[in-house]
Amino acid sequence: MVESSDIRGRGRPKTFDRDRTIDVAMDCYWREGTDGVSLNDLCRRAEVSKPGLYREFGGEDGVMDAALERYADAVLAPVWARTTEDHPFADVLAELVGFMTDPASTRPAGCLFTKMRVMSSRLGPATQARVDALRAEARATYARWVERARDRGEIPATVPTTVAAAFIDTQFTTLLTHVALGEDPESLRSQAALAFAGLTGAVADSSR
Repeated sequence: MVESSDIRGRGRPKTFDRDRTIDVAMDCYWREGTDGVSLNDLCRRAEVSKPGLYREFGGEDGVMDAALERYADAVLAPVWARTTEDHPFADVLAELVGFMTDPASTRPAGCLFTKMRVMSSRLGPATQARVDALRAEARATYARWVERARDRGEIPATVPTTVAAAFIDTQFTTLLTHVALGEDPESLRSQAALAFAGLTGAVADSSR
């Protein structure tokens, strides 16, 4: 005899694993870009139904927004935290450039946040709002980093804070874009050192 509880259980849908779906989405978007993964692909890889995904996130914009939020917590926050520690500006800068260009890393190439910034015109409103908020947070973080370095005499006093913060943000974005394209890490690190030389005061000898 079949128990009535067994009959009730057969048609019961699986519990939707929100955290796993977000992790899969973050990895897919990070590796392949937001244009490289369809919602059907994402559902297949996360082993969830499309109706279930829509119920949980409201659609593709909600999934991307959640993936970027997860990325910000897991990757951006620890990186930005390095700028708040009491270490020489040039040392932290070199460390961050090295982290971004590490050829031995098992992380996907480049940066999900950067990839979404580049494709911002194709994002939904929730994801676009998060990209804008993270961009503002990045520049505010870099501005505080610059001010502390300038107070220690590590950055020329004539460099405006907002200009320096925007410059750092632009250089990191450019660097990560080229990393994602698979360009030579050593060459990219050399280019970054040259780009940041004026900010750190380590200007190369033009006669060489």
